[in-house]
Amino acid sequence: MRRALFLFFIIVCVAVPASAQELSNTQLLQEIRELKNMVKQQAFQIKELQQCYEQCGSKIAEHDQKLGDLVPTLDRDLSVRLRNQLERLESAAGVDVGVGATFVFQGTPNANNAGADGSGSTEDSRLDASYSTDIEMAKVFDSYGMAFLHLEAGQGDTLEGDLALFSNVNRDAADTNAHVDVVELWYEHYFFEKQGILTAGKIEGAAYFDTNEYANDETTQFLGHMFRNSPAIDFPDDNALGMRVCLAPEILPFIDMDVILIDENADYTEILNKPFFATQLAFTPAKAFGWDEDKWGGSYRVYYWYNGADHTEFLNPAHTKEWNTGLGLSFDQMLGEVFGWFGRFGWQDPKVSMIEMAWSTGLRMTGKYWNRDEDVLAVAFGQAIPSCNYKNAGNPGAYETHMEAYYSFKVNDHLTLSPDIQLIWDPNGMSSSADGDNDTIFVYGLRGQVNL
Repeated sequence: MRRALFLFFIIVCVAVPASAQELSNTQLLQEIRELKNMVKQQAFQIKELQQCYEQCGSKIAEHDQKLGDLVPTLDRDLSVRLRNQLERLESAAGVDVGVGATFVFQGTPNANNAGADGSGSTEDSRLDASYSTDIEMAKVFDSYGMAFLHLEAGQGDTLEGDLALFSNVNRDAADTNAHVDVVELWYEHYFFEKQGILTAGKIEGAAYFDTNEYANDETTQFLGHMFRNSPAIDFPDDNALGMRVCLAPEILPFIDMDVILIDENADYTEILNKPFFATQLAFTPAKAFGWDEDKWGGSYRVYYWYNGADHTEFLNPAHTKEWNTGLGLSFDQMLGEVFGWFGRFGWQDPKVSMIEMAWSTGLRMTGKYWNRDEDVLAVAFGQAIPSCNYKNAGNPGAYETHMEAYYSFKVNDHLTLSPDIQLIWDPNGMSSSADGDNDTIFVYGLRGQVNL
C-alpha cells in the first residue's frame, strides 16, 4: 500500500505539473505585460495630475495676489462698514463673494409716537424686530481696478416708526419688504501706483467722508443714527450715481483727500443740476510722527459739504429754492492696545436746517483684560442741537441728548451677539410736558450679526 501511494505521488509531482507549470508561466507573462501597461497609464495620469496641480497652484497664487491688491484700498480712510464688507469676501468661481445678515430686536416701555407706524397698536410698551441681509460681490482686475456690487434686502424697522426723534435708534433698519435692492454698484480705477483712485457708479457718500474707526458701522458698532454719522449732515436722499476721487501721495503718507460728487435726489435726471458735493482731508499722526500704529493709531478728518437740492427757509417760507451747506470734523484715536476714543462735531446752515449742530464722543475697549480680545465694550454720548430758526418758527428747541452702550460678544468666526441700550433725553426737542411727550426714552435691544 505504501509503495502504491509513493508511486502516485511521483506521478503527480513529475508528470502532471509539466503542463500546469507551462500554463502558469504563460499567465504570469501576461499579467506582467498587463501590469506594465497599468504602470504606464498611472505614470501618465500622475503627470496629468502634476500639471493640473501646477495650474491650480498658479491660479490660487494669482487670486491671492489679486486679493492682496485690495490692501491699499482697505488702508484708505473708508467707512468701517465698507472695509468689513471687502474683508469678508471669499473667492467663488472667479468672483469674490461675501454674505452677511443682521437681526435686531428692540423694545421700550415708553414709545412717544406709538401707532404712527400704521400697525394699529398704540401701546407705549413695544418690542419689535428687523433684519437686513447684505450680499457683496467684487472682481479685482490685476492691480489696476476693482468692480463692486452690494445687494441688500430687509424687513421691519424695530422701534423707528414708534419714536419721534431728531436722531432715531436703528440705523440698520432697511425695510425693503424683502425685495432685493441694488445699494451700491461701482467701478474704481487706480492711478500712479495707487496714489490716486477714481470710483464711479452708484455710491454711498458716507462710505468716504465723516468716517470713523469706532462709530461707523451699525452692524458691528453703535446702532443709533447719532453715532453712525453726524445728524448735522444733509446727505442725499439715497445712494445715487456719482463719482469719488481719492488722492494719497506717497510723499505724504499721512494725508488722504477725498472729493465726492453725487446726484442729490437719486432720480438719474439732470444729475449735475443740483448735486451733493463733499470733500474731506484726513490726517494720520502716527504715520506723520513715527508712532507705533498698533498702540497710537488714529485719524483726524475735516470736511465740507454742499447740498444743492431745494430747501425752504423756516422764517421765510416763500424762499423755497435755497441750498444747504455745512462742515465738521471726525476723529478716532487709539489709547494703547485696549482703549480707543472718538468724537464728531458738525454744523449746517440754520436757515434751512432743523438740526444746526451735533456733537458726539465715546470710548471703546477690547476684552483683553478678561481674555476676550475680540470682544468690544463701548459707550457714547451725543446731542442734536436744533437751529434757532427752527425754534423761532414755533417748534420745540431743546437739545436732544443720546447715550448708547453695547457689548459685542464674538461667539465664533461667523456669529457675534451685541446687547445694546440707549437713553434719549428731551426727545424731538421737547423739554416740558407743554411741548408734548417729553419722557426720557429707554431702549433695550439685542443685535445678532451673522457672516457666512
